[in-house]
Amino acid sequence: MSDFLRLERVEQWYQGRQVLAVESLSLREKEIMAVIGPNGSGKSTLLRLVHLLEAPTFGEIIYWDGSRLSGMDRKARRNLRKQMAMVFQEPLLFRRSVGANIAYGLRARGIKREEARKRSMEMMELLGLQGLERRYAPTLSGGEAQKVSLARALAVRPRLLLLDEPFASLDSPSRMALRKEITSLLRRLGTTALYVTHDHHEALEMADRIAVLIDGEIQQVGKPVEIFGKPLNRKVANFIGTENLLEGVIVSGGEGTARIQVEGGEIEASTSLPLGSRVLAVVHPEEVVLSRESAQAGSARNRLRGEVVDIGMLGSMIKVTMDCGFPLVSCITRSSLEEMGIERGSELVAIFKATSVHLIPREAD
Repeated sequence: MSDFLRLERVEQWYQGRQVLAVESLSLREKEIMAVIGPNGSGKSTLLRLVHLLEAPTFGEIIYWDGSRLSGMDRKARRNLRKQMAMVFQEPLLFRRSVGANIAYGLRARGIKREEARKRSMEMMELLGLQGLERRYAPTLSGGEAQKVSLARALAVRPRLLLLDEPFASLDSPSRMALRKEITSLLRRLGTTALYVTHDHHEALEMADRIAVLIDGEIQQVGKPVEIFGKPLNRKVANFIGTENLLEGVIVSGGEGTARIQVEGGEIEASTSLPLGSRVLAVVHPEEVVLSRESAQAGSARNRLRGEVVDIGMLGSMIKVTMDCGFPLVSCITRSSLEEMGIERGSELVAIFKATSVHLIPREAD
């Protein structure tokens, strides 16, 4: 599949300080790509560069029509920007009616009044804004205002939609409902979108692929299951909130498995890394099964006895933290917690397969 948008060796410097250094990043047509990273990592700068709001200090951006940033004059940049639309964290609506706000981008592009109203009404219907055409924009709720902002962007039928943390200012219920609605709409319309956020849960729900941007550099790009299942380095693992991240050394092995000495104990993992390799071992909480008996049937190589030291919430699941010589978190259902009578101080066995352990070579750390 050919690239719809591509950044090559893009750097951005402000007053002698480098804030962005993207060696390579590509976006495919009709794809929703999320760029995630902590605040100050360069996410918004990346969007501004793509949207031609500022020029990079170094590097090249290649667009869907084959045009290159380095070869554009002012008129070409202006024409290309008209093929894009951007939605910000705050709705930034004019103190006019909803209908006038949605039609603004169309009118600015020279679309005739009747056609602009038709497209505006189509967007209002798609986003559930029927009946609000004459409503004064400042009287809208946060969710309604952000829908109007999105409708204004989509009404121009952009080749590329840019989203800069558009749900960050909303309360949690509104944020969850709106992102589901928006994701469904973008997929129905086949809109190519580049979306930035510091909330990796949003990216997990919305994106086809995720790029992790930390300290101005792309650390990893992949499908959500790859990013969250197999982080490439400690920075990515820490940012996505990996619960079980154990430092260790491979002390023995053979036939595709190895024993890894971690602080306070040993675990087994499937790997071809050589003896003596220093690694970070990732064990996902949902892969850790808790049992009262160590002799439970199954092929899992890791059976670690320990004591429950903490019980808390992990989303809709229960997070059980055990002391197995090192802290180990398991994610179980509430019914499992109640059926097993688990409480602080309970003696249990934590069970997980060697294939469930993801190893990160410390050289990649």
